[in-house]
Parts: sequence; C-alpha cells; structure tokens
Amino acid sequence: MKNLILALIVFSLLKCTSPQLVEPKIEVINSPTSSLLQAISIVDESTVWISGHDGSFVRSQNKGESWELFKHPTGDSLQFRDIYALDENKVILMSAGPGPLSRIFSFEAPDLWEENFVMLDSLGFLDCIDFWDDRRGIAYGDAIDSFPYILLTNDGGDSWSRADTTKMPNAGLGEGGFAASGTCVTTAENGKAWIATGAGGNCRFLVTTDYGQSWKEIGSPLVTGDAAGNTSVSFTGEIGVVTGGDLMKPQEYTKNVAFSQDGGSSWSLANQPKTIGAFYGSAITRVDAQTFAFACGPNGLDYTQDFGQTWSTLDTLNYWAIDMKADFGYASGTDGKILRISLHP
Repeated sequence: MKNLILALIVFSLLKCTSPQLVEPKIEVINSPTSSLLQAISIVDESTVWISGHDGSFVRSQNKGESWELFKHPTGDSLQFRDIYALDENKVILMSAGPGPLSRIFSFEAPDLWEENFVMLDSLGFLDCIDFWDDRRGIAYGDAIDSFPYILLTNDGGDSWSRADTTKMPNAGLGEGGFAASGTCVTTAENGKAWIATGAGGNCRFLVTTDYGQSWKEIGSPLVTGDAAGNTSVSFTGEIGVVTGGDLMKPQEYTKNVAFSQDGGSSWSLANQPKTIGAFYGSAITRVDAQTFAFACGPNGLDYTQDFGQTWSTLDTLNYWAIDMKADFGYASGTDGKILRISLHP
C-alpha cells in the first residue's frame, strides 16, 4: 500500500510539472476584401499587415477583430506579393510581375507613398523581401545575367542596389523563386539569410552569414521540375522548414517538405503530409517545449509537432501564406480569406 501511495504522489507531481500540451486553434476572420491575400507581416500581438492583389493590403490593430483596407492610388494592376512591417504604421511593399511591374514601395499610414525601386530589366521578376532590422533588408528575384538577382538596402528600403555577383554562385538556367507567400527568403540574427530557389529544374538554398555580402549554396531534397522546387523557408533558431512541390501536379503527392535541425546545413525529407499538391507557404515556431511547423497551399493547411513524422490538417481551403509569432499567427489566401491561429494551452 505504501508503494502504491508513493507512486500516486510521484505521478501527480510529474503531471503538475509537465508542460501542458497545446493544439492549434483557428478562428475565421471577417476580411474587408475579396482579393487574393498572399503575404503577412506581424508587428506584435495586436498589429498585423497582409498584402495582396488589386493593389490592396489590410491592417488590423486589435488582434484581427477589425481591419482597415488600403489601396495603391494608381489602380488595381499591382500585385503586392510581399510586405514587411517596420512598425504599426509603416510598411515596405513589393509588387511582382514582369519588368516594371516589379516594384518596391514604402507606405506610411494613412496615405504617404514613396516608390523606391522599379525593375528596369524586362526579364526581371521580384519574388520576395525580408529585413534583418529596420535599416538592412533584402529582396530576391528570378535570375538575370546568369546570376541570382539579389537586392540589398541599408536605409530602411529607401534605396536598393544589386548584391555583388562575384561573391555568389552562378544561377541555374531558369532559376528563380516563387512569388507565392513572401517567404522564399528569410532572415535571422547576425546577418544570416536563406533564399529558397526553384524552377527550371533547380532546387537549392542560397545562404549568407554577412548580411548578403557573400553567398554559398546548399542542396535541397525537394522535387525538381520546370515549375517545381522550394517555395518557402522558415526558421526558429537552428530549426528550419522548407516547403515546395511541383505546381504542375496539384493533385499529386511529391517531395514537398523537409526539415533542418542544424541551421540549414543539412535537410531531411518529411513524411507525406495530409494535404495533396504543392505548398506555397511555411511557418515554424516554438511554444514551451513544443515545435510547430505549418505548411499551406491551394488544397489546405497542415501542421506537424514532430518535424514531419506525422501531420494533421487545420483547414482544407486555399491558403497561400502563413506567419507565426510565438504562440499566435495568421494564414491568408484566395477570396480575401484570413485565419487567426492560436497556440494557447
């Protein structure tokens, strides 16, 4: 009897001290637009910006309870496929498209616009942007002149210049990024950044540790093809996730998710997710001792808590982008869809 009582006491103590496991919860948000929303930038728990097509983007300052809709003054031709929030009032917006449709703007609410970059090369196409801090940032686009197309800024996005091509690998034929979720490039502390490339039979990472001054390449295990490869890369500390697939095979399973646990030096394929087809966006975050990785695409939104060994589906609708900040985040997609995701116990 004494042994039984002692065992019950130990079990109770372990139960009390073990971290409470959490599962993602989703809330459908009332959106102010029906435009495709395909890039997300979270400022803090209250404020988030989401950009999209038809020259439009939205902001919430109360955890998604209500939203403001903004539009570029020249019309609906711009597709804002990436956005980076400098603070609750100022953002950097990247529009994507051939040649001069690829532009970078700064916008300060309610209506102050500055155009800071226009693609002059007719073969150019910007895919994504990110920032290390409020001054230093990076933009990536499809290869030009046999080199990766990488832009850098040191003044908060007011001006941009191409990175030194002599300090980077040559580009593969037809290599570029997928301007789908604003996450084909991600930055980290101490000048680190990863660019996830694809298309034209290419699939690799371009990696810098000195704020884009020099670059090396690391292979990716995802599927290759004319419209295949990496689409999105995300990190939390040394743990990374890359998503992708073959956009020409929307109803097939392919090698479309991999994980790194050594800062991106090596990557291992995940098991097959629940959702079929390519993934456009990814996010990864840690809550206490749990790691959550998310992958979204036209056929749904999946997540894993064990580095891709097993998967669960959060939703089966069409999502292009996802962003997580600690224990909360958002996903967005076609028809102005917005989800708020919570990881609270």
